[in-house]
Amino acid sequence: MVKASTAGNAKHVHWVIVLGDFGRSPRMQYHTVSLSRQPATDVHVVAYAGSTPLEELVSASNVHIHNVAELPGWLRQLPRLIFLVLKVLHQLISLLWLMLVVLPSPGHILLQNPPAIPTMVVCWLAARRHRAKLVIDWHNYGYTILALSQGQRHPLVALARRYERFWGRRGDAHFCVTRAMRDDLQRKWGLTATVLHDRPPAFFKRTALPALHTLFHKLGPALERPTFDDFLSRRTSQAAASGRTQQESVELTVVSAKRPGQTASLRPDRPAVVVSSTSWTPDEDFSILLDAAVRYDQLAASGSFTPGEALPELLLLITGKGPQKDMYLARIASMSFKKVAIRALWLEAADYPLLLGAADVGVSLHASSSGLDLPMKVVDMYGSGLPVCALSYSCIGELVTPGETGLLFANGQELAEQLAGLLKCFPAAPGAQLRELQRNVASREQGLRWEENWRRFAAPVLGY
Repeated sequence: MVKASTAGNAKHVHWVIVLGDFGRSPRMQYHTVSLSRQPATDVHVVAYAGSTPLEELVSASNVHIHNVAELPGWLRQLPRLIFLVLKVLHQLISLLWLMLVVLPSPGHILLQNPPAIPTMVVCWLAARRHRAKLVIDWHNYGYTILALSQGQRHPLVALARRYERFWGRRGDAHFCVTRAMRDDLQRKWGLTATVLHDRPPAFFKRTALPALHTLFHKLGPALERPTFDDFLSRRTSQAAASGRTQQESVELTVVSAKRPGQTASLRPDRPAVVVSSTSWTPDEDFSILLDAAVRYDQLAASGSFTPGEALPELLLLITGKGPQKDMYLARIASMSFKKVAIRALWLEAADYPLLLGAADVGVSLHASSSGLDLPMKVVDMYGSGLPVCALSYSCIGELVTPGETGLLFANGQELAEQLAGLLKCFPAAPGAQLRELQRNVASREQGLRWEENWRRFAAPVLGY
């Protein structure tokens, strides 16, 4: 998506390099938005096509997205090692052509890492060719992600680590996502990095009732799954059998109602809405959440609570896509729930903030391969006013303060107990713990937004 060039009028030209799906790289999209808002600036993005980026980027005349072509699908039938070699060679040639021949000379090249291979060496060559500064944004280490599939002792992992260290040290400046990663980069590789914590953009906020009602009305077909055995499917079937006579006068969604000529209102019998975003990969173990759903269902259906402390029905909404999605959806379809319903949604970019702002609790399954990065999804949840239950690991405390802005769990049993404790008496009389977490998130986490944080820490590094 290359637009009419404004390079002749641009005082600043920047490249943003993402060797992945740009539409699924929120931090790099936010970088691009911030750069594009600077005066007399052109931004050229090099990335794979895929999900639609933010509308502001699609419509901006000074943002130019150059899609890297992917190898034909039939080549995946080749032996894995041969395919990987061909893939890297194809990436290398494509990137060299774009960066050394096609694109206008930049002042700065902002590179997302990982992946490191082959982007680091190509970006270094391009920076020397154009006399530009190479700025590496360290989200994680590429070699630690490779180790998840190959094992720590695999020769490829050792080679990838040496490559990442050698070329990473040739960057002119560095950002990283946590203080822990800053310290690790300094200690292991002698790099000085600026900590640029993820912060939510302004469009993450609580969703107003009219927008909430419209969203869930739009999601209705995706939520009504008669093939699933859960409370929501049974409710849908019962409504269909009765002819939906109520809906002649009331427009109902699973959480809201709207009468003609009146504003929407929350249903007193609504379920608690818990949202989680996952990549459906082994490093985000969805089985933990599935185990928690089973345990919560058993607790809620047991009748062991007094009427005033009963647990609500739980609508668990999962966003994202990835390789293990179909496997887990097949498992869910074979299960039976009395008080729980699980739905996997693929949302338009504009609907994701609305969903977070309409939910009651967020869940993060992120487990860092390096132990040094933080889940951006939690930042977005905070921006939307959601307290978060997060999987515990070494540096998660930089983001989630247990008992203040969220809770940490180690397994499905702990997560189920946390959800039960938070949601007891919901929605009639939300418990003290849930209300306290919501207040803390609103007061501590919804103030500093991405744009202000970027101006403070990133803009000086990028020449503003």
